[in-house]
Amino acid sequence: MKKFAIEIKWGIRYFFAFLVWVYVEKMSGYYSEKIDDYLLYSMLFTFIAVFIYVMAINDKKKNYFNNNMDWKQGSVTGIFMTIVIAILMPLCQIIIHKGMAPEFFPNMIENAVAKGTKIEDAKAYFNLSSYIFQSIFSALSFGVVISAIVAYFLQTKTLKK
Repeated sequence: MKKFAIEIKWGIRYFFAFLVWVYVEKMSGYYSEKIDDYLLYSMLFTFIAVFIYVMAINDKKKNYFNNNMDWKQGSVTGIFMTIVIAILMPLCQIIIHKGMAPEFFPNMIENAVAKGTKIEDAKAYFNLSSYIFQSIFSALSFGVVISAIVAYFLQTKTLKK
């Protein structure tokens, strides 16, 4: 486990950063009166997520690989952190939708129906099970891609040809 302590540490930091972001979204009205702009506003978390990946992979580079990391090592670091994040996402969604913002799904369903979506379709999409599933697979796909990109820019060794 010590080998992956940095990835676990940063995966947990990502988890808390995401919860803080959700709190800011809620307090800013994006779960109620500004719900039409929710999707666009929530995408801004991407910048924070990328920043966390940069910090994590750079931390691993400096404190584990002694400033000598190739692309594969950086990618594996990011992918392992991604797995930690994906494991934590169901808990994160439960905290958000059962504790912090229980009004989110009813408001999103109401907003979708007002825009012409069938109520059955809106209820099938905006529910805890769906969001848990989406958050796991979004974290995995986003994390793998971002890990590869960040590792490319932070690598110090060149790949052997």
